[in-house]
Amino acid sequence: MDQTMNPNRPYIQRMLILLILSSLVRGASLQRTTSSAPRLVLSGWVPNACTLVVCGSSETRPKGEEGDQGLPRPQGLQGPAGPTGIPGSERDFWWKGISGGKGSRGNSNLPELESLKTQIRDLETELEGLKAAITKTQRVLLPPNGVMVGERIFKTDGSRGDYDAARETCSRLGGALAFPRNAAENSALQKIVTWHNRRAVLGINDMATEGRFENLNGDAIAYSNWARGEPNNLGNEDCVEMHEDGKWHDRGCTLEWLVICEF
Repeated sequence: MDQTMNPNRPYIQRMLILLILSSLVRGASLQRTTSSAPRLVLSGWVPNACTLVVCGSSETRPKGEEGDQGLPRPQGLQGPAGPTGIPGSERDFWWKGISGGKGSRGNSNLPELESLKTQIRDLETELEGLKAAITKTQRVLLPPNGVMVGERIFKTDGSRGDYDAARETCSRLGGALAFPRNAAENSALQKIVTWHNRRAVLGINDMATEGRFENLNGDAIAYSNWARGEPNNLGNEDCVEMHEDGKWHDRGCTLEWLVICEF
């Protein structure tokens, strides 16, 4: 019935088939030379027909040709070395010291510093206590052979001798022949003289220059407590003795006295 209504239909169908086949061949040729796209687009027109797009599978579509490789990318010149950075530990320590630690919490070392300060205060307190205990012990143990004044201790072992023997005795004990530098030290020596009821020789003389009394270091004395009329140099008196009243008298250096040393 259709063939009677349109006797040219078989002819049109054959023309369409030929047109499609020729488009396929031309599209495949263009794909091999210009593109590796995964699909083929066939352009052609047929009256009252749309553009026909034919897609091929990945197994059957032709592979594209490899393109030319580009030139290698040149490498840039290496710049000069930069300055050496601060080591991590030093940088962290410096930053913490400047910024006061993390955020607004302040220096993280503050608790440790406060702990150290507390320990130091405790040690100072203990030290003061030890000093007081030592002082008390010395005051109890020293009499009647010794007295402590400030940081100096005057002590005797009860021995006797002339000026040279007294110096040798004190040197052997690790001290020096005692002499007072002020009224407090003079009073301390006077106590020992009074306890032993015997005059003591002092570490003072004017052997080098008459009338210029010096200590054992050769320095002129700055403190003195001479008795009235002393020194009078009767019979070439170059040494000094202390009486029970704490007063000084110049005497000859060969007499025998109580030896008092200072430490």
